[in-house]
Amino acid sequence: MSISVKEQSALSSAEGPPNEFPVGVTRTTKTARARGQKTPRKLIPNRVQNVLWGRAAGRCQYAGCNKLLIGEQISGAKNANKSYIAHIVGDSPDGPRGDVILSPKLAHDPDNLMLVCDAHHRVVDREMVGAHSVDVLREMKQRHEDRIRIVGGIDEDLGSHVIRYAAKIGTNESPVEKGAVKWSMIPERYPLDNGWIDLDLVTLDLRDDDPGYWPTHVQNLRTVFGEKVRGRMERQEIRRLTVFGLAPIPLLFELGRLISDIATADVRQFLRDPKGWKWDPSSFPVQYNLHRPDRTGGPVALKLEISAPVVDERVRKVLGPEASIWSISTAGTHNDIVRRPEDIAVFAKLFRKTLDDIKLVHGENTKVNVFPATPVSIAIEAGRSWQPKAHPSLAIYDQNWKLNGFALAHTLEHAG
Repeated sequence: MSISVKEQSALSSAEGPPNEFPVGVTRTTKTARARGQKTPRKLIPNRVQNVLWGRAAGRCQYAGCNKLLIGEQISGAKNANKSYIAHIVGDSPDGPRGDVILSPKLAHDPDNLMLVCDAHHRVVDREMVGAHSVDVLREMKQRHEDRIRIVGGIDEDLGSHVIRYAAKIGTNESPVEKGAVKWSMIPERYPLDNGWIDLDLVTLDLRDDDPGYWPTHVQNLRTVFGEKVRGRMERQEIRRLTVFGLAPIPLLFELGRLISDIATADVRQFLRDPKGWKWDPSSFPVQYNLHRPDRTGGPVALKLEISAPVVDERVRKVLGPEASIWSISTAGTHNDIVRRPEDIAVFAKLFRKTLDDIKLVHGENTKVNVFPATPVSIAIEAGRSWQPKAHPSLAIYDQNWKLNGFALAHTLEHAG
């Protein structure tokens, strides 16, 4: 059964003291009995209503609704109360989900009450009673209150600006959906109200095998980043970034370079199973392996074999048979391997050390040809970890079957 605010007001003016009758028993008066009428149900105490309102945060607890139950826009009544209180176990044995024993016992128990909007009050108690069992409603209530408790407990200092960067990968669209992004951050972080920064690529009629594709997109990214991010970072309007990127790997290297490791940034990874941006702390840590070449002459290559292996023949096809091939690989390589933020941090440390070692072995002016098979987060973190004054230039290659293999896409130039 559900009771509205208007019905609650009517109860307060009914005959007889409010606590005169047992919970769950319909009150009648001599006059009412003479007329064959029943009086309204017993008033739910204010203290119980307050508990319910606090646990629901003034929002409808029906799954997927979350409607704010204060205020009415059309009339301008900003303090209008639009709530109904629904009973999970009916407050009367004859009501929806009623029970002879439990109804009187739980009629005023906050754990048995749901705050709902008018539409869902009708659905729960009148139109679709059979589809809303006690277990179904308890699950809705529990999930809503768990979410409110988590969100309400987030410290103010955990606010973050959010960078969303999406582009086409081959012929596939790669949207970074706002709702999924927001809920993946909570409770570790939360997006600031004015903190959404979209760097999505403009639609261009260039294919990724067109010679103008990479320089056009790189310049576009630099321009938009400069307009929306760099100045705000320099003025310290942006103190923390959470970064979500789905784009071709060379562009993500550039995005990481623009952010750099000077900024406080959390780089996120899109997981395929279960699909979404939420970290999976139960996953096993990624084990990285560094392989050093036997030879030191010829062009220098660095394979990043994180999500898939890259055979040496594909590298030598581009650089020649004398190439010195370094490799950072993982045990059990697959395309959903990075599932924890610690996996990214460990990679970043190893990547910086590898670039330092390459410079030590091959010389100050060495160019490192990078052949990546990496998750998006690793590409962004690699760009952030690269230091233009300390590390060699990086020539980033992209796998393109239309060009019969790896092709040079973008270069991060050493400052010297």
